[in-house]
Amino acid sequence: MKKTKLLFSILCTVITFSVAAENTFDFYSVTDFGYYPKSDVVSGGTHFAPVTGPYSGVEARETLKAVYTIPTPGNNFLTEGNKISFEGALALTPVSLTPKFSVSYTPVAFLNLSAGAEIGTGWEILGIKSMSCYDKEEAEYKQQDAFGTYFYKFWACPTVMFDLAAVWPGDWHHVVAVASCEFNYSALAGADDDDELFQWETTPGKKAGAGISQNYILGYQMPYKLNLVGIKFNVDGYLFKNIDVQYRKYKIDYKTYSLAGVFSVQFTEKDSLFGLVEFRTRRSYEEFSKYHDDGESKYEPLMNYSGHEWYFQRVGFSYTHKF
Repeated sequence: MKKTKLLFSILCTVITFSVAAENTFDFYSVTDFGYYPKSDVVSGGTHFAPVTGPYSGVEARETLKAVYTIPTPGNNFLTEGNKISFEGALALTPVSLTPKFSVSYTPVAFLNLSAGAEIGTGWEILGIKSMSCYDKEEAEYKQQDAFGTYFYKFWACPTVMFDLAAVWPGDWHHVVAVASCEFNYSALAGADDDDELFQWETTPGKKAGAGISQNYILGYQMPYKLNLVGIKFNVDGYLFKNIDVQYRKYKIDYKTYSLAGVFSVQFTEKDSLFGLVEFRTRRSYEEFSKYHDDGESKYEPLMNYSGHEWYFQRVGFSYTHKF
């Protein structure tokens, strides 16, 4: 069976199919960038919120990582080229610093098992808060002390992969499908109030506890520099409902859905670009003008959930260079 390589990397997410003939030690630089147009919230039940302005924000991240790969024994179509990989990484954004470690194992060609951990700290810059706890009395997120408070996350993820070319060989037969389900636990260590909602980097409304993230990708690989086009569907949510009664109407166990068109360009053996155009859901609320006249989201935990609001979230790019 001919082995293929699918590079799927966006905002710190990389899934790789590859052949390893011997132990290797590889170094990578991954530069991520996201552009967010403005889309004002609309009150009411489930609906679509249109784009209302050209700019809402940008995100940037630089990740340096080292990957040590050990091939595992096997000489049949299910085990040939399988491997164990150990990865260490350091991610830096304008407002955070996060070391990461993960290990992955491919026991058979269609299955990958991975697990990892990360711990990071953040600071405020130009009014942008990165690691803050929600104060319901003042209805605002308050920045925590950098290197005195830490965000941490543990995760484990099985991934099932399929390539049509495995059963129908041919350069133009690479219809690929990937399904993964990540189980995780995240929280803030050393926070002023461990039970409060918190913000990590630019994502508010988080709560300490167990979560789940499901990802589904359907793509078509081609023997060109533009080597992948496809669609990605994602579901994120928490596995609990225990929350302060004041936040219960906010629906902390709300599940977020996203749908994106994706593509990958392989410029050289060492340089590649991944991109996406993504639509996502966020909570919609019964009330609007009472809290949102100022266009801020700091009052969201005090509002009443009423459904899903689909909106155009971002355009994202991830550039990977192998040293």
